[in-house]
Amino acid sequence: MLKKPIALFLLTLSFLGCSKNESDDSPDTPEEEVLSDAKEIISFKISIDNEDYTAAIRNDSIFYTFPSTTDLTALAPIITYSEMADIEPASEETVDFTSPVKYTVTAEDESQKEYTAVLDKSDSENEITLVTFENSGSYSTGFYGQNPADIDTLYYTFTFADITDLKAQIEVSEGATLEPDPAGITDYSSPVKYTVTGADGTTNEILVLAKNWPLDEVRIDGFVSSEFADVPLGGDITFEVNELTPYRDSIQVRLFSDLESFDLEIKSINEETKEITATLPDSYINNRFALEVSIASENTDESDGFRLLKGRSNFTKVVTPYNDGNPIPVEKAIWPGYYLDLFVYIKDDAVDDHEFFLLKDGIYYELIKKDEYNTSITSGVRVEMPELPSVLPAEGTDFKLVIRNADGDEVFDLVNSEGNKIEVVFAKEPVVNSISTASVRKDGTFKIVGENLFNGPVIGYANSNFLRTRSNVLLSDGMGNYYYVYSEEVDANGNLIVDLSSRQYMPTGTYEVAYSSNYTIYPLDYIGYSITITQLPSEHPTLEVAESKLYSDSNATSAKQILLTFNEDIGDYTIKRIVTGKNEKVVVENYFNYPTTLLTGALSSEDYALTVNDRDGYVVIEDNGVEYKIYFSMQLED
Repeated sequence: MLKKPIALFLLTLSFLGCSKNESDDSPDTPEEEVLSDAKEIISFKISIDNEDYTAAIRNDSIFYTFPSTTDLTALAPIITYSEMADIEPASEETVDFTSPVKYTVTAEDESQKEYTAVLDKSDSENEITLVTFENSGSYSTGFYGQNPADIDTLYYTFTFADITDLKAQIEVSEGATLEPDPAGITDYSSPVKYTVTGADGTTNEILVLAKNWPLDEVRIDGFVSSEFADVPLGGDITFEVNELTPYRDSIQVRLFSDLESFDLEIKSINEETKEITATLPDSYINNRFALEVSIASENTDESDGFRLLKGRSNFTKVVTPYNDGNPIPVEKAIWPGYYLDLFVYIKDDAVDDHEFFLLKDGIYYELIKKDEYNTSITSGVRVEMPELPSVLPAEGTDFKLVIRNADGDEVFDLVNSEGNKIEVVFAKEPVVNSISTASVRKDGTFKIVGENLFNGPVIGYANSNFLRTRSNVLLSDGMGNYYYVYSEEVDANGNLIVDLSSRQYMPTGTYEVAYSSNYTIYPLDYIGYSITITQLPSEHPTLEVAESKLYSDSNATSAKQILLTFNEDIGDYTIKRIVTGKNEKVVVENYFNYPTTLLTGALSSEDYALTVNDRDGYVVIEDNGVEYKIYFSMQLED
């Protein structure tokens, strides 16, 4: 410590605040630096003998089942995870996966998420996986719609083939063997017994049988979604199959969707081109349909899906939005301002001829059409919830969706992609009545008192342009400095709780309060109240800073120096350091001390610039081996 007598010149001057903007932007644009909390494993890939395997990731678990011969004791997964995060064990680190392995992802903000990787291998298999015959007329029916593990007899049909003179190629499960050798067998008119022995020695007996059938299995040529979109009600459709029977009475055509089914009248058949012409019904509900064609008993095929759009309008669901790639079915529709993507079947060029409404208790509330979109199976319409009516209906799940055109109204339940009814709720305009106090400490809380101050969170929509997770509170000191405080906490009366403990870097002083709820349709605005933020109290039982000054850089005798005056003699205390300046970046450890005062030397230009813009600080003293912070707020002296 340096000690020498000095003269202290105390001048009574007007308080001048020279403050540098925390942000050069307007109140609506300042941002604070936030560390990323992203800590997700995005992909988990293992390469074995130049073969890549991608594991499934569900919540906090990672799964994959390898072939039965895989060695799990030394695998080095290639892991993709969130930017700015770390992972332990590391990507490409060799790990023994004979038991579950835990991976820990640490975000930039030090928060963590733990994943459990469960890698397994399948049991040894002893199945016939494929049978092919050297005959152009062969067509297998053995595996269609069946699990090979459930099959004990495989039937194969041919069109006019010599089933006593066939050559078969048979494939079995990986690592398994087959007895007898198919190369020595040609007659499949009677069942041939094959024994498949797995890598673990287990056996499976399977019969292979061939027979002739005078007709091929019927197959309908593939359709596109718009195949028959322009065919009117009661109009004819023509499609091609690979096989027909000359017996017209045995041919049947069924048109079906998930809502209804029609047996179609067959108008004509063409044996040469293998075309069938059938007549559509006179009415139907627009939907994705398919055809089922039967040309003989048990000789049936179904077509690909296609749209029919000349009937009644049809709504199926509200399309699921995505949050960071994760689907979140809509549970609530927020009125007003909320968008709903309707999954509907309407003629593509006739959307403008339709109106959309919410219906409750006999009252229609018109939805605002915004956009249209097309998919491979339907049309979509984006609608916006209307402005709030003067008389609000009750919130709930009993709202109906109405689609109206010149033919009348179609009424549907308002449901999400899981078939659950969507609840309609109101984004009511916030009302501020008062604030709970005029003064609060840096680490304290105060309340904005009113109604509708926080609405949410609302599950099922992740559009931050419409709904934020928190309400915004902005404090302005009137000199161009702005500080955001965020809150998602309300008390039992719905008053918003504003917690300043995470904003203790804010200088003491009086601030005008601006506020907006988490609904972005209601903008940030000043509420007509101010709050005075005061310094933290001394941690020491008796010692306090009674007066504190920062001398300006133009002061004639003490330029850029700090003077602290205490309420008692400090001779028995050890002065450790003085901490001040924006974000506590100025630390002073050299100073002159007197019985009740401390005076620093001149601060550097950089430290002075930081201190003059934030004149709050504390001095650390040691008393009987215990350190205490004694807080102060300095006046600027010219």
